[in-house]
Amino acid sequence: MKGIPRRELVRKGWHVLPGILGAPIIVFTPKWVTLLVVWGFAFLYTLQHLKLRRGWRFTVPVADLSYRQMAREDEADNYLGSFLFWVTMAMICSIFPKIAALSALWVSTFGDCFNAIVGRAVGGPRIPWNGRKTIIGSVTMFVVSLVMLVFAHRVLGMQYSLPFLGLVAMIAVFLESLPIPSAYDEFTVPFSTALLLWLAYGGELLGVTW
Repeated sequence: MKGIPRRELVRKGWHVLPGILGAPIIVFTPKWVTLLVVWGFAFLYTLQHLKLRRGWRFTVPVADLSYRQMAREDEADNYLGSFLFWVTMAMICSIFPKIAALSALWVSTFGDCFNAIVGRAVGGPRIPWNGRKTIIGSVTMFVVSLVMLVFAHRVLGMQYSLPFLGLVAMIAVFLESLPIPSAYDEFTVPFSTALLLWLAYGGELLGVTW
């Protein structure tokens, strides 16, 4: 077992916060309330990203605080990961039905979080196509993502096929493991999850209600 730096734990705490606080909004509020919240955060994190890229000097509420807590060394002049996450979730909540939005949120936040924590703590063999990722981390993400997909269906009172949800989780894990900048999985993981569930279940796109 390897020690995990305190800053990394703080980062992951911030990472799962949307999954904890955002789920009740998706589940219990009208769609317009969800969109107001998620597009509000998308605006703040877009502003923070542009501020860093352009060198603007002002404080963005919430986004500036999370940047100081979460930013990696390679994010000194950008906030691409959080920007992509919030804009992607805003698009998902706008386009897809509720089950797709809730599942995408939980796979992206909880699955990716436990992947990083367990992968760093345990270590072990690396994924052949990406030396930065461990096999145990990806297995952990698969298990957590599958559990969260099942939980999302149960919360919303929906029936599900475990093999199908396993396939959705496996695709999310594969996309997260690709040797691309880590920020991009804040788009690929949630959007693929939402799209696959919509392709399987259908439902009205761009519906005004959940």
